[in-house]
Amino acid sequence: MAYLAAVLKQNGVQTKIVDMRLDYEIKDLLEILDEFKPDIVGLSIISLGYRTAYELINKIKLHGSWTVVAGGPHVSSIRSKVLSETSADFAVKGEGEYTLLELCKNIEARADNYAQILGLIRRSGSDIVENPDRPYIQDLDELPYPAYEEFELERYTSYVERVLPIITSRGCPYGCIFCSVRLSMGNRFRARTSKNVVDEIEHWYNKGWATFDINDDCFSFDINRAIEICDLIIERKLKISYKLYNGLRVDRVNKDLLKKMKESGCTFIQYGIESGNDEVLKTIRKGITLEVAKKAVEITNEVGIENAANFIVGHPGENLNRALDSVQFAEALPTNFTPFYNLVPYPGSELFEWVEKNATFLTPSETYLNEVSYGQNNPIFETKEFSKDERRKALTKGFRLYRKKVLRQRLGRVAGYIAYLFARYDTLWNWGANAFLGSKTGKKVLKFLNGLL
Repeated sequence: MAYLAAVLKQNGVQTKIVDMRLDYEIKDLLEILDEFKPDIVGLSIISLGYRTAYELINKIKLHGSWTVVAGGPHVSSIRSKVLSETSADFAVKGEGEYTLLELCKNIEARADNYAQILGLIRRSGSDIVENPDRPYIQDLDELPYPAYEEFELERYTSYVERVLPIITSRGCPYGCIFCSVRLSMGNRFRARTSKNVVDEIEHWYNKGWATFDINDDCFSFDINRAIEICDLIIERKLKISYKLYNGLRVDRVNKDLLKKMKESGCTFIQYGIESGNDEVLKTIRKGITLEVAKKAVEITNEVGIENAANFIVGHPGENLNRALDSVQFAEALPTNFTPFYNLVPYPGSELFEWVEKNATFLTPSETYLNEVSYGQNNPIFETKEFSKDERRKALTKGFRLYRKKVLRQRLGRVAGYIAYLFARYDTLWNWGANAFLGSKTGKKVLKFLNGLL
């Protein structure tokens, strides 16, 4: 969204961003629209909970005469279907910067050249027409820095620690069957130059921001470029810290890179391992082995960077025993955290097609994205080899292992284990653990217990 706003502003289009997650209600948004009086209202849609965005689109469309445009990852996944399911006038697929700019210019000029705008999905009479795809941006350095100043930054929880997101590359050349990133960003790795990346970091650093989340899908695909970014941060004496919650591949790190990352301010890395069974890793085309995964975690610990390893339950080719392999591997892995996730088949992904042909949806395929999350112990589908009850059993073990590691990491080995005895139960974790452990009293009590024992 910040990149879209930056490109529009650079080309003379006045913009305003409203993040509905900041406790805005529909009446607040409609009041803002009445005051701002836009020609175009754009909404970014993700697949999980997309019905909320659909309802918003329809209410906005009824409220005024503005043109409504849908975009975001969900549009890239289902494409023209979004116009058949909402009253939006247009939709933008893939990278949206230049498609949206051309659409704005077209509407401003009262032209009717919509058929010429690559990446646009439009209405033509009673028909819905999908224009050819727009080629992906090859020179990412040509894009202006994201317009974060257009957001109400002080209202975000990250504002206290002055954290901003940075994206240094786009596209993923790997073939994991569960991933939908290629639908919106393509399967070719495209990178900003090292200088351009560090120039942006320095730009925000000079404005008082010193902590960054690098949200690339493949930050270290080009290891030499990643090292160059680290070297420039060190050379310019930028006293920053940064984390990679979106993850690194375990086969795209080595000790030299990790040492440079540590020296340049990296404090946390999340690795996407996904399964603790080598056969399952082959089936989902992850392209890694457990041996490589373990080595990556070990050298990350060796250089002193806190880390986590992600796992998913429910892959094609998985059964209860193979899922429990993931739990056992995660428990033995010397990492700080081991988040486990419920597998979600995103529309447009190879996994979704596999589920349609080889599995049984437990929640209707038309509604599950609005009813089930990756963080819930509620399998979306089952197979003959891996039933719903077995999936729930594996997820329960994975969730409990994650809680145990989190509590031990944050509270100490003894106090953490005591807290885990309560937090291993879902109700207590969701209510008591989060409330109590996050309070000053809770922290003091557990600190006392840890010292006493």
